[in-house]
Amino acid sequence: MTYRERREARAARRRQWAESREAKAAAAWETAETLSSVIPFGQPILVGHHSEGADRNRRRRISNAYERSFEHEDMRRRHVAAADTIEAQLEHSIYSDDPDAIERLEERIAELEAKRETIKARNAEYRKTHPELRAMTPYQRDQAMPHRGYEFTNLSGNLNRQRKRLEQLRRKEG
Repeated sequence: MTYRERREARAARRRQWAESREAKAAAAWETAETLSSVIPFGQPILVGHHSEGADRNRRRRISNAYERSFEHEDMRRRHVAAADTIEAQLEHSIYSDDPDAIERLEERIAELEAKRETIKARNAEYRKTHPELRAMTPYQRDQAMPHRGYEFTNLSGNLNRQRKRLEQLRRKEG
């Protein structure tokens, strides 16, 4: 079983758990609604009356049932969010045991190189059209540019990392 398949299975399990929690939340809500249907709206607890104890117990059970329903709903949301996150990662990730990993890495490297060239060209064009940049400090100049220095540095680092990974996959494959 590949890593991608394991991740897909994990997302599917999370979806199943979310469905289970949804059913439990609905059942707890229905229990609370059934219990509360006996008490007329606005009916106070009759202090000192023989029914006071039973009334307080019923209201406690109602409250507990609503709390269980909310807790199940919260867990359902967590499972759905986790499954969504896993599936989003699956869309963008390239795993080493994917059959097309090398081709996809080559495409990603080409995209990153094109993006880097675009950034370089935009910054060069901006420097040409804005001579006032020469009078600025390096920090001010970096802040005024359409693409700041850290973008270029991060992009170059990602490119280097992807190239090393591609080289590693090629060595492993052949």
